[in-house]
Amino acid sequence: MSSAPTRPAPSKHIKLGLFETPVLNVGGMTTWTHPHNQTHRYADLSYWVETAQRLQDATFDFCFLADSYGHGEIGGVRPDVNAREAMELPRLDPMLLVPAMAQAAQQLGFVVTASTMFEPPFANARRFSTLDHLTRGRIGWNVVTSSFAESASANFGRPMVPHDERYAMAEDHLLTTYAILEGSWEDDAVLADKASRTYADPAKVHRVTRTGRYFSVDGYSNTAPSPQRTPVLFQAGTSKAGLGVGSRHAECVFLQGSTKAKLAEHVATLDRLAVEAGRAPGSVKTMVGLSVVVAPTREQAQRRYAEYLALNTRETAIASYALFTGIDLGAYDPDAPFAGIRTEMGQSQIERHLRQAGDGPGPTVGDVIEAHRTRGSRGLVAVGSPDDVVEQVLDLVDSTGVDGFLLEPFVQPGSVDDVAEHVVPRLRAAGRFPTEYTEQTLRERMFGAGRRHLPADHPGAAARTWATA
Repeated sequence: MSSAPTRPAPSKHIKLGLFETPVLNVGGMTTWTHPHNQTHRYADLSYWVETAQRLQDATFDFCFLADSYGHGEIGGVRPDVNAREAMELPRLDPMLLVPAMAQAAQQLGFVVTASTMFEPPFANARRFSTLDHLTRGRIGWNVVTSSFAESASANFGRPMVPHDERYAMAEDHLLTTYAILEGSWEDDAVLADKASRTYADPAKVHRVTRTGRYFSVDGYSNTAPSPQRTPVLFQAGTSKAGLGVGSRHAECVFLQGSTKAKLAEHVATLDRLAVEAGRAPGSVKTMVGLSVVVAPTREQAQRRYAEYLALNTRETAIASYALFTGIDLGAYDPDAPFAGIRTEMGQSQIERHLRQAGDGPGPTVGDVIEAHRTRGSRGLVAVGSPDDVVEQVLDLVDSTGVDGFLLEPFVQPGSVDDVAEHVVPRLRAAGRFPTEYTEQTLRERMFGAGRRHLPADHPGAAARTWATA
């Protein structure tokens, strides 16, 4: 094995998670037919158990499980290609996979997506508290306002909620969740004393009452405090409304990557907004999506990358873009400017192309179709030999301040196996990636030993009224 690239080694380790979802295609691209792809096993529990074990063997921090209640439509009609190529349909509920995966990989963290539009706070809080108990504190919640919101709303028989209002709903949902998970049971409420026949001290189990604009609660949390109480809060979105909620509430934010300069700008902006919201510098970890195509030689990696791209067509790109944004790019003149197109869905997928334009001529509709065919909804892509990829990874971290990456695989388990074999050992040799797990809970893994609960400067801590009574 060749040595790692020579460069100064900052003390912080790179954070690394895997983006997964129980469907056949990931990242808006249709690679399910590739011979090295096993995602057709998405409904086989052994596939998920094996995935968890692979990630733990490579000391990934967590497995991120995306989800949505929606599906792709163009003008209210699902394109045939969506079913033919299994584009977001069919899918499973990822939350139900976690107990088996966590049992098979007893140190790996898990981040599960749940929508603040469709999951009632009380039921959602109970599910996450249960998972946090069962995993001994290895759970995170990816807080979403709902992807594919228009079709998801229709599936629930609800009207579509405008983009910025969905974020207002999310904030109200979070505040209600804190009341439930942080405000009901005191830390030492559970005694479990058989001799005195006292499981919990009644004086330390409190009724919580909160009436918000969208959500309310009046009662007691029926789960005792889990190791983390509130799951580690993850969030994505670079719109103004999304960054606002993220800077106030998120502990880890996934940023869209287009260029190093833009990524560095987003990292700095998020940290500034968090400080302005009363949180300490560095309170929000930042991660960016990264797809890796690595092979023993640069030429082999390029050939493999070309194989992946060849599986995506103009038809699948148009349908995939509509899935994320509700916009039918096929209805526009390919030579028309892309600027000016707007949507109430997936605004990050609009802004990523506008940001890439910089100060020069903006992209055309045809440019965006081709960009989506070759990139999908993915973030950054690193292609090359092991040393090429490691150099790119370290340069991204050192030049932008981003804390880590969400690996967006082209094929599974091939993408994870390639990173585990070729990239992880070199990052370890460079002193930038752990050789073993040293922290028990996911929050400690992200922020350091002893940080099991939300810190005092987080808005969730204000719900612990029993601590100041």
